[in-house]
Amino acid sequence: MRYRYVSYKYSRKVSPETTLQNICETFGAWAVPVSSVWRPPTDVYETQGQLIVLIEVGGVSEDDLSVTLFSDLLVVEGSRGQSPFFQSGMSACHQLGIKYGEFRSEIFIPVMVDHDTVKAEYKNGLLTIVLSKLA
Repeated sequence: MRYRYVSYKYSRKVSPETTLQNICETFGAWAVPVSSVWRPPTDVYETQGQLIVLIEVGGVSEDDLSVTLFSDLLVVEGSRGQSPFFQSGMSACHQLGIKYGEFRSEIFIPVMVDHDTVKAEYKNGLLTIVLSKLA
C-alpha cells in the first residue's frame, strides 16, 4: 500500500461557461458513467481523538491500494482484477453484482488531522485508516 501526503488543497475547477443548458446537455454523461471507475462502500467515524475510515475492498491486493491525504481530503485508489470465471470460457451469466476494475473513493476530512501519524491496516478485505486529530 502506498501512502503520501500532499500539502496543497484539493479542488475541482468549474468553468465560468457552465450554464443550466450545458448541464442539461451533459446529463446523459452523468447518468451513464463514461469510465468504469467505481466507489467502494465506505464508513467514516469520529472519536474523541481520531477520525476512522473503513473501506470495503475485498479481493484487492494490498499492493494495488494507494492512499493520498490532502489538507481536507483523503483519496483511496486501487484496482480489483477481473473474476477468473470471465476468462474460463463461461457460457452464461445469471447475476452480476461485484464491481471490478479501477476504483476511487474521496472522503472529505472535516477536522484538522496530523498527517505524520496516519495508520492504515488492510485485513480480511477491509481497509482501516486512522487519522489522529490535532488539538
